[in-house]
Amino acid sequence: MAPAAIAAILIMAAALLLSMFDFSFLRGEEEAHIILPGKDGQDMTVETEAHTENLEMLQSVTVDRTNIKKLIGAMQRPESYHLVVGTTLYYSGGQTTTGADGYISGGRYKSVVYDAAGGARHCLICGEDAYIWNQSSSDVYIGKAGSFTGDNSLWIPTYELLLELEDDNILAADYALYGDQYCLAVESRDGLSGNRVLYYISVEHGLLVGAQSFEGDTLVYAMTAEVLPLSEDPDVIFKLPDGTVIGG
Repeated sequence: MAPAAIAAILIMAAALLLSMFDFSFLRGEEEAHIILPGKDGQDMTVETEAHTENLEMLQSVTVDRTNIKKLIGAMQRPESYHLVVGTTLYYSGGQTTTGADGYISGGRYKSVVYDAAGGARHCLICGEDAYIWNQSSSDVYIGKAGSFTGDNSLWIPTYELLLELEDDNILAADYALYGDQYCLAVESRDGLSGNRVLYYISVEHGLLVGAQSFEGDTLVYAMTAEVLPLSEDPDVIFKLPDGTVIGG
């Protein structure tokens, strides 16, 4: 298949996936509140500037559906980081799980999505340009990214879209404990599909660490992400198969 055709398929697939999100865990739990650490003499073991600023901001307010968009927009986030992502698509008769790595630094976004056969698809986005290639090939598709984002390439929702939703499509919001992380949990309704989407946004670094989607009562999508420091050399990460370093 031609590289251009592959890229078009990836973009359409990502758009279809994003239209499926439908998360509904907060319904009926609006009265429950998880107190952020620090209010009762406790604290998280993470020591980052972003965590401190986010925690101080969120300790001073009550989170609900009326102010959640403002809080998300005000959270501080790291300029560079490494995402380790797992996504599962559920369908009649089975499920498909995909692993991926995302690398973000200096306005550059690199994703590596692994397949069951041990191969990988690379996507590098820098500014308006996108570069896509397979692990087993040196051929690179080069084109304009358009509305295709690094999150799309990782098959994860872009939670900043919450900021663009009509207020009526924010169904619930609260503090929540997701795994061992304190998060903002937001339930929203997709304006096009009507699906509900649940996002978990970590207080530690302001990034998305979990998402789930239900079609009716049926789980159709689940995602988890671990956020790590970017320890790799950017000149190694953000380069093409021929050794050309992009951006920087």
